[in-house]
Amino acid sequence: MDEILIGWIFLLAMLLWRSLTTLPSVQRCLHCCGCVAPLLQWYTLSILGLVCLLARTVFDIFLYDFIGYKVLTSERIVQNFQNICASKDLTAEACSLLQAELAIPVWLRLAALSSPMFGVCAFVGLSAVLARFVRYNHHKKVTAGLPAPWSLARRLEWVVIILGMPLVFIALSMRALIRILAVMTGSAWKPGLSWDVQERLELATYSMDLELGLTFQFYGILMFGLLCTSFLQHSKYIRTDDPAAGRQYMQTLAYAAIQGVYAFVVVGVLRSIFDFVVTYLQEQPQYHTAAEKLQTAVLGNVGVIFSFVTLLCMLNMVMVSRVKDMKDNLGNANLKFLGTRLLLLIVQIQPQVLAAITKDSKTFHTAKSFVDKFGLQERVHFHFDRWTFSSHQAMLFHVSLLNFEGLVVALLTAYFWRLDRAQRAALMALEDERSARGVSAREASPE
Repeated sequence: MDEILIGWIFLLAMLLWRSLTTLPSVQRCLHCCGCVAPLLQWYTLSILGLVCLLARTVFDIFLYDFIGYKVLTSERIVQNFQNICASKDLTAEACSLLQAELAIPVWLRLAALSSPMFGVCAFVGLSAVLARFVRYNHHKKVTAGLPAPWSLARRLEWVVIILGMPLVFIALSMRALIRILAVMTGSAWKPGLSWDVQERLELATYSMDLELGLTFQFYGILMFGLLCTSFLQHSKYIRTDDPAAGRQYMQTLAYAAIQGVYAFVVVGVLRSIFDFVVTYLQEQPQYHTAAEKLQTAVLGNVGVIFSFVTLLCMLNMVMVSRVKDMKDNLGNANLKFLGTRLLLLIVQIQPQVLAAITKDSKTFHTAKSFVDKFGLQERVHFHFDRWTFSSHQAMLFHVSLLNFEGLVVALLTAYFWRLDRAQRAALMALEDERSARGVSAREASPE
């Protein structure tokens, strides 16, 4: 759990540092450092932190799963479970059931071990796309003689955060991959420790790794809302005789148009807080039972509400991307944010789909009753029982898929975010206006 605490501290520190670096006085101090200035920007520090986390994770996977456990085929895995069964005084039948629950089929083993390679490719490719935006921002400001060239323009900064969401998911899904593999290989257990406690701790860390990535997703979607609001409230299609009234009207209209996005962020943050609290309580032996009851009682209702809000958010994103102001500034905004919406859909829907084929889950029993009711097994020769996972196998498959899907999102981002000159200028427009106002104010001030 220490890594989750460190992750939260790092995330909050970067958010705080980003807020501070929006102050002109802070940027002036940073740019006094010369060539060190770009290294002190929030985006550089964030990438470096994620790179360190990713490098440590890849090293652990290579050292333990590839070498130590011989690509998950080592006899040490069998020995681990024999020792676990002995420590719990399990019968031969109970031990066989435990091993069946944690077994890793060949295809799943290949998917789990190859997914980090795809994740690293996605991380590198997407980082290159973001670096291209930073270089353009610097070139534009230097050419125009604007101050603080390493400080990102407001709209461009929002785009960098939105497109950078998959980087966080890739790094944290790999951490979650390590946790579930530690359980499924039995390496989480050590002599003298309780297997049930160790398993619960590893799975709690797995859940909180993914929850931390989900929390950052809400922040990224908030930036999407701010980007759309910025374009809409500076619309060139609304004209009034009263400039002040016109600005107020456009601002109100802009915020009202993105209510579905903002609702998703608010509900999502509340859900994340609930999930973190429940996961923390489940680790405490005295609160474990109460936390499970609370989760069972609340999760169903929260899940339905959140699924609705997610679909509402996606619909809102599609509709607002078709507004002429968005098209004028970004071209086909729907395609540009396709990767963002895809990631949103994957993170929310994929666990539900896997739950439908996970034995003993509520969704599984619902899906099975549907198959039996309509006789699909006989009609279309669909043997439902052959397409089932244990709960641990479903968790392993989920985080493995996230890395493959991260590469798809990275490729979509790289392809659709090839901006022309007018679109790049639109992302810098507010920065030019602010700088121009600042220069005018200095020129008008008395000597």
